Amino acid sequence: MTPEKRTKKDPSGLAYGLRPFVGPIQQIHEETPRTKTFTLSAPEIARDAIPGQFLMVWIPGVDEIPMSISALKNPGGLVEFAAAKAGDATTALHAMREGDLLGLRGPLGHGFVLPRSIDKGPLLFVAGGCGAPPLAFATEIAVRKGHEVHVALGATSRSELLFRQRFQEQAQKVIIATDDGSDGILGTAVDAAAFHLDIDSRYSACFGCGPEGMLTSLAKLISKYPIPLQISLERYMKCGVGLCGHCIIDNQGTRVCLEGPVFNVKTLKDTDFGHWKRDSTGKHLPLESTDESCTR
Repeated sequence: MTPEKRTKKDPSGLAYGLRPFVGPIQQIHEETPRTKTFTLSAPEIARDAIPGQFLMVWIPGVDEIPMSISALKNPGGLVEFAAAKAGDATTALHAMREGDLLGLRGPLGHGFVLPRSIDKGPLLFVAGGCGAPPLAFATEIAVRKGHEVHVALGATSRSELLFRQRFQEQAQKVIIATDDGSDGILGTAVDAAAFHLDIDSRYSACFGCGPEGMLTSLAKLISKYPIPLQISLERYMKCGVGLCGHCIIDNQGTRVCLEGPVFNVKTLKDTDFGHWKRDSTGKHLPLESTDESCTR
């Protein structure tokens, strides 16, 4: 399965990713102590977006940052994204109120591809920390298409379990893990995934999103099984449409914003995945096992 992308043009000939939309925040909801969801009316984005794609969110006077789409509410053309407070831009975003203006560009990038057949086994979704938003969106679409869905959900503690209720309402099975053991099993989302696989390994596909250290562990786990794995990567992005090259992850020029952010894990063998990242200047830095930026 190849990650899916939809390319649209507006009447002026500009790609949607280059043409900004500015509108008021319709709703803000605190999901966890450090994560809020923001909902805006953006019918063109809502019409075309698929799970795994992202938005470039402009906080006026501060910065423009990438955010995964966490839900669509159609009819109505409402688009939702979730933001954890991680740096200057997300701190400014968290200080905003309903009615304040935000800019959006998107939908951008390649999204998840769900198997067409619903008869080859359930789907396993592995969400770690602030990697839950695109997978919450994806599970809802998968259930709508008739798939059986199982979820491994992890966080640092019980209070940080993001979209727990949404996953439990959609999935037939949910196993929870927390770093401190305050809920579910003691461990990570990958440990929860291992529990699923010990019970039943007949999955037709697996989808993962979360800190990169978690994703490398997930890739190692899934490699023991004949299960295709798609993962969503996070990188420092500036343009979001492949022009600046800031999110390149290999010598062939693969860009997370354009060829990703969702990749079949087999295509990442000779890339920076699990090894390197770039800072705001584009400098290569070693990826630390504790890195958990969820943007800036």
